[in-house]
Amino acid sequence: MKNNSRASSHLLMILTILMWSNAFIAIKFGLRELSPLGLTALRFLLASTFFLIALFSFSQNRTPSLKELPRLLILALLGGASYHILLNYGEQFVPAGTASLIIGASPIFTAILASIFLKEKLGSLGIFGIIISFAGLFLVSWNGNPNGLGMGAWQGLLAVLGASLSWSSYPILAKKIVSARGPLFVSAYTHFLALPFLLVFTNGSFYIKLPTLGAQTWIAVLFLAFFCTFLGYIFYNRALPILGATATSTYSYLVPVLALFFSWLILKEGINWLVLVGAALVISGIALTNMAMRIRSRVLLDKLES
Repeated sequence: MKNNSRASSHLLMILTILMWSNAFIAIKFGLRELSPLGLTALRFLLASTFFLIALFSFSQNRTPSLKELPRLLILALLGGASYHILLNYGEQFVPAGTASLIIGASPIFTAILASIFLKEKLGSLGIFGIIISFAGLFLVSWNGNPNGLGMGAWQGLLAVLGASLSWSSYPILAKKIVSARGPLFVSAYTHFLALPFLLVFTNGSFYIKLPTLGAQTWIAVLFLAFFCTFLGYIFYNRALPILGATATSTYSYLVPVLALFFSWLILKEGINWLVLVGAALVISGIALTNMAMRIRSRVLLDKLES
């Protein structure tokens, strides 16, 4: 029975990384008819609906207190809306594969932020991992755009980098409330509380455009909202307690690799050897930094137990 449970958890993680790696391609399709803000608003509208239905159907932990609202609002705007808006904006100018690698490096930025604000020491292994990841990001950024690093490409790269930094702050800000309330509760309200701001600041033509959106755009948005956001969350959190953080994080290393492959296959984005070397450096750096953080956590735990 235990083996079946582990096997099904591995299957869930395989499905999850397949969905997440194709999210970058789906964004490209969604941006053909929607603005970055409009795509974010429509994705959040659908995703928050799915999350709230699940929350009120299967959880007794449903309503936030007044004390929790400010933190949830910060998470909604910083870790939620700003991340997606910046990523969508950046993907107007940079290839989906390049964006996936920059976003995939978010654990590096999380480690840096944790070392600054949570005083978590990285050690020489973690610092080395960060250095080679940044070297890899430089190679990918330099050769990932077939049009070269013009002004538009720089805007796109900076926007995606901002998205990665935004997402990096999410685990740090969410740690306490996720422990108290659970990930479903936080995910539901992260999407729901961001929605009014997105709908208000969305260009008025967005609402007029909705009935005229093509089938390809609707498929892309539904894929992003239901499969990448909602089901991806469900599958990941089902697999995590069975496989553990190490195994699930190992799966996450495959997301940018698969995204590069699918962007080449579906979008015909060019890949050269420098991009591949850069991708290998980014993923290796993330693995080393995560290893350093796990070693640090194990040392602290041993000290507490001794």
